[in-house]
Amino acid sequence: MIDVLIVGAGPTGLTAGCLLARAGLRVRAVRKHRPFSGHSRASVIWPHALEILADTGALDAVAATAGRVTALGYYSSGTPIARFEIDRLTDTPFGYALGASQHDTEAALEAAFRAAGGELEDGEVVDLEQDDGQVRVRVRADGRDLQHTARYLIGADGASSTVRDLLGITMADVGPRVRFRIADALVDGLPDDEAGYCWTPGGGLAIGPHDRHAFRLAHRLAPDSPDAAAPADPATFQRILDERGPRHVRPVVREILATADFDTRFAVADRFGAGRCFLAGDSAHLMAPAGGQGMNAGMLDAAAVSRRIVEARKNGTEEDFLPDYDTERQNAIRLIMATAVEHAKDGGLRAEADIADRDRRYAALGSDPQAHLERVARMCQLHVPGHRPARV
Repeated sequence: MIDVLIVGAGPTGLTAGCLLARAGLRVRAVRKHRPFSGHSRASVIWPHALEILADTGALDAVAATAGRVTALGYYSSGTPIARFEIDRLTDTPFGYALGASQHDTEAALEAAFRAAGGELEDGEVVDLEQDDGQVRVRVRADGRDLQHTARYLIGADGASSTVRDLLGITMADVGPRVRFRIADALVDGLPDDEAGYCWTPGGGLAIGPHDRHAFRLAHRLAPDSPDAAAPADPATFQRILDERGPRHVRPVVREILATADFDTRFAVADRFGAGRCFLAGDSAHLMAPAGGQGMNAGMLDAAAVSRRIVEARKNGTEEDFLPDYDTERQNAIRLIMATAVEHAKDGGLRAEADIADRDRRYAALGSDPQAHLERVARMCQLHVPGHRPARV
């Protein structure tokens, strides 16, 4: 019997796998889909998640190709309203965020997982059952059914989680459903150390360094927006950048490397596990990309559940720590979700009075030293209680 079976091998599942394997546990991860496509949704890795990434052994590999973000710039119809500096933080060794392709992050985590002795296989979970001492899982691969037995199971298999369904756990919406278009692009003339949030009455645009040679561009596709029918080509993104981007620069979109449209929602599972099975990442909560909170929240989940499993094995106990994990993560995710929902609402304001009030609010936050730090800490998820790894 293995110690932990992880279903899903995205950033959440692989983060848990690395932490557990490096602690000496026998861990196997099962993935339904091959990773490392040419495009990925998640990009920014905030300081709290970087602390966890340092404990996985994958940080150096991710940082080698990632863009470094030291500031968050906010713009209203092209005019700066606030600039928040990540390098003002004092309670973390990371005074910056990293802009990295999700497939590069996954590749680094997979290499670290294998180096630590983790086992990885392709397959689809089709059934599971559990008792007081173990979880038994049926995995279908290449037309054959295989049986796995583990002391614990972590379901990190994404928004359409099979594990969540098999456990009979439901997920409830806590915010709006939204549609986004994102692109990785080569752009000249943008600052390479700033994540920019550009808001206009006609729509918003998020800009961030993505790897060391590209930028991530993202904007919401409202049902009545002409952008929804426009081609996702350099000319379209150039127009949107001209209309919504910072006025003090004149960026030029040279090439679109990859693009995708996708629907997302703000939702939280009614519980983060059952018995010896735990949910983490998108299987437990979903949030739109506004503010880049989702993947990071999943990595925090992975660290929280891994710590509890390691402590249980180290102490030789089999106590039920699910209620403690569930309470901690439900509270943490609601804090993170509040930031993401607020960010999405602020970017979606259309009435002139609401926009003026928002702009004054952000200007006040940016100019007050304590409020400035608190805002940065929220974006970086440093205000979230739970696992904090050793300082690097």
